[in-house]
Amino acid sequence: MLILCYKRAKGVHTPDKRGFIYLYMYMLNKDLHEQLTGPSNQHKLGPHLGKTMRAYSAWFTTLCLLPLPLMAQTPSVITMDQEPHHHLALHNDYVKVFKVQVSPGDSIVLHRHDQDTVAIAIGEQLVTVGIPGKPDVHQKNADAQVRLQRGGYIHSTRVDGDTPYRTIAVELMRPQTGFHNDCATILPGEPLSCPDLPSKTSATNITLPLLESGETRVQLVRVLPNQSMDLEESPVSRDTPQVIVALDAASISSGRSTKSEKELQPGDFVWLDGKPGHEGLYENRGDKEARFIEILFPGGH
Repeated sequence: MLILCYKRAKGVHTPDKRGFIYLYMYMLNKDLHEQLTGPSNQHKLGPHLGKTMRAYSAWFTTLCLLPLPLMAQTPSVITMDQEPHHHLALHNDYVKVFKVQVSPGDSIVLHRHDQDTVAIAIGEQLVTVGIPGKPDVHQKNADAQVRLQRGGYIHSTRVDGDTPYRTIAVELMRPQTGFHNDCATILPGEPLSCPDLPSKTSATNITLPLLESGETRVQLVRVLPNQSMDLEESPVSRDTPQVIVALDAASISSGRSTKSEKELQPGDFVWLDGKPGHEGLYENRGDKEARFIEILFPGGH
């Protein structure tokens, strides 16, 4: 059995800890063998020496026969913050916003989501998603598709299409309760709970509630051509902290006393803290609808 551990130690040639583990097991067992068979212990153990040696030998043999991945500590899965394609663009008490861009043929490496995350596709995506212990899933994400990735979710993503993969990932920093679908199937297999849609339509925009929890609301807003939308026209949006993610070219202005304007391209985002004087106006100067995803935190103050 000592020879077994020694051979496994000698047989590992890779520059990692595996050989050291087996060598350590060999040295530990050798030392124990010498202690048990020494003159002092032979006298104490007497007739039990053989039984004791057989028990320890069986234990060490089992350890030496174990595959090294079971003996050595498995490295922990990296977090979304550590994944190299996730670039943190905003962090506050409500959200972490990551801009994710991956070249065709490249992959997002295996990582975990510590918090619930709303992922928004910027452009069409053709990918293969890998989840440990499950078959790979080939899927097509439509432009503007919203997905909810729950806390604890672990996955990798390979880009199979011939265009870059772009996503805005909004990690929700506060615990979420009671997520449910509104007017779109974001949670597969869950029923819809769609409010009265005509009340969500105005002369300038159309709002479609997508997903909701007790703490967060996600909705798709379409600003009609050559129209402007007051971002606080809805009671839900008024004085509410929110993230706005542009899906089409548009502009946004905020503030009353000191007005600032920002041009937005698909994948750009803006944080509005909901404080008085920080109101926003979303402007579509084009001849097509300008869409954006609005993630609101009602009761945030």
